[in-house]
Amino acid sequence: MPKTEEQCLAAIEREQKRVAADEFKLEEKREGKNLSLGTSKINYMDPRITISWCKNNEVPIEKLFTKPLMGKFAWAMDNDPSWRF
Repeated sequence: MPKTEEQCLAAIEREQKRVAADEFKLEEKREGKNLSLGTSKINYMDPRITISWCKNNEVPIEKLFTKPLMGKFAWAMDNDPSWRF
């Protein structure tokens, strides 16, 4: 327990900052609940675009697609890096 008034005020300020940070995290979690990046990557984006971008920018495809997705999109894996949609 704080012994002086200054220590009490400092402790209160620390706790208020912690509560504000926790409230921010909770709000971010609520807002992000309806957003699924994996679903859009699978259902809405043409994998040839993503794969061409990876090849063109020398990004490992494994960073964006899991092994099962790479198997699902095997038809797009031999895509040319300069391919345009």
